[in-house]
Amino acid sequence: MLILHMSAADLLFALITMVPTMAITATVPVFHGPDLLCKFVKFLQVIPMYASSFLLVAISADRFQAICRPLVSMKSNAYKRPALYAGVAWTLALLFSTPQFVLFTKREGDCVGTYTSPYQYALYVTVFNTVVWLLPSALTGYLYFLINSAGTKNDIKQRMIRSIQFAGGILQCMELDRRRAQTVKLTLTIVAANFILWAPFCIISVIDALWPSVINPTFATYIMFFGNLNSCANPWIWFCFNRKQIELALPCCASTDPLLR
Repeated sequence: MLILHMSAADLLFALITMVPTMAITATVPVFHGPDLLCKFVKFLQVIPMYASSFLLVAISADRFQAICRPLVSMKSNAYKRPALYAGVAWTLALLFSTPQFVLFTKREGDCVGTYTSPYQYALYVTVFNTVVWLLPSALTGYLYFLINSAGTKNDIKQRMIRSIQFAGGILQCMELDRRRAQTVKLTLTIVAANFILWAPFCIISVIDALWPSVINPTFATYIMFFGNLNSCANPWIWFCFNRKQIELALPCCASTDPLLR
């Protein structure tokens, strides 16, 4: 369920972040719309960015709960917890996006920030990138460290248990372990891709805000495109980890080479 929400955030990033950005860039220095539309567009543009980062934390927290606290996880509804985490992530994304109504306005025909000094702009960029990228990445990294530690301990215990189980039980446990490991690898890959692809954008943004003369504007523009690749990468990551499902859905794409299955 959380992966589905992540996919929705990626789709919204393309529709309400990239499309308005290209439209505004094409009409600079004129914004064709009233002041309220300017504020609303800026509000919408950052929602998918916040949601994507917060959903990564939600996915990590869900995996942590399922692997590190299996008894608590079994007592709770299998769909209720992910739905709760997703709801919290989207709610926080909306709340963190509301300052855009104050920070942007239509001035001299263009939709611009209301900063009265370079210090305010630098502070905004630093806080934004910290909340969107640095803190979620640090939190997800910590959660996966705990998951990996718990997984190592569980492997030792499960080997001892399997030594006294019947054959059918062993096969069932092995299949469950395989699915669990695949899910962890999938989400960990998505988290790693998010961190790596957004790193150039966030770091360059902060440096450009604090020391504008240090970085060439053209170079900064090209580097910042890396962050946009994250939304494109997530579907391909899912495809790589779910090739069998793709082959079932699209028989024409099925591989005939048994070594590739």
